[in-house]
Amino acid sequence: MIEVHLLRYALAAADSGSFSRAAEQFRVKQSTLSKRVRHLELRIGVPLFTRSTQGVAPTPSGIHFLARARSIVGELDMLSTDTLALARGECGRLRIGFHGTLAAGDLRATLEDFRREAPDVELEAIEAGRDQLLDGLDRGRLDLAVVAGEAAGGQALCLWSEPLALGLSLNHPLLERDRVYWTDLREMTFLVTRADPGDLIARMISARLAGPCHAPRIVAQAVSRDNLHSLVTREQASVTAGAGLTIDGGVAFREVHDAFGPTRLSQTLHWREENENPALARFLALAARRYGRTPPERAVRH
Repeated sequence: MIEVHLLRYALAAADSGSFSRAAEQFRVKQSTLSKRVRHLELRIGVPLFTRSTQGVAPTPSGIHFLARARSIVGELDMLSTDTLALARGECGRLRIGFHGTLAAGDLRATLEDFRREAPDVELEAIEAGRDQLLDGLDRGRLDLAVVAGEAAGGQALCLWSEPLALGLSLNHPLLERDRVYWTDLREMTFLVTRADPGDLIARMISARLAGPCHAPRIVAQAVSRDNLHSLVTREQASVTAGAGLTIDGGVAFREVHDAFGPTRLSQTLHWREENENPALARFLALAARRYGRTPPERAVRH
């Protein structure tokens, strides 16, 4: 086997045309470098250089050998660079699962920050329900799952929340108010999706409006979030999670307030402790830093 440093010595001699100048690059004695190149020539059985008082020049065999050597050394340097970048989470792949929308909100903003910081990491996005996402984590099909609600055990981090958006018909009188409160909505019928996080949103509505003599009317529809808004009427309002909604077709959106301010739905990042993907550690560190939180131990170890 030919040692890589011998190839580097020979290439430096060929590029500089001198053993002495090549030796200066590596901070070794000229005699040392000359002996190493001679050792290389003996190993391969052909002379690589013609030597004279003016310096050295590749032989015809040397030209062919050095071209191959340059390719090999270049590939090794690239391999080293790529491996280091992979270890730092600067390349590779990150598989992120979520439910909801990427059109706006904190998840989209965090992903955009991550793209800017690690543009060579391939992002693979998977949209599914909460149970499917957590199962995907357990089976190693996902690196990270972002799901609504508080942490359900394991490795998890809650960094942000999304406001609940109330979809009202454009002629609804509540749109004239600066703020809409849950107590203003007792006579409304609420439309939620059967897909996640519709069930969680329904429970939040009930927690705020249910009483001894009143139960809110909640209708779960087997449609997507976007199609749910098409079902809004003067008597029926859609309730979804997500920021950035203003007007969509014949529907206008408002945040819903209680005594503590706008009602929000927590978003939690879940991952497996044994996942050694450096891109995951980099994403977790960036997300924690973005929201002024202490990075999880997984990211600190990275």
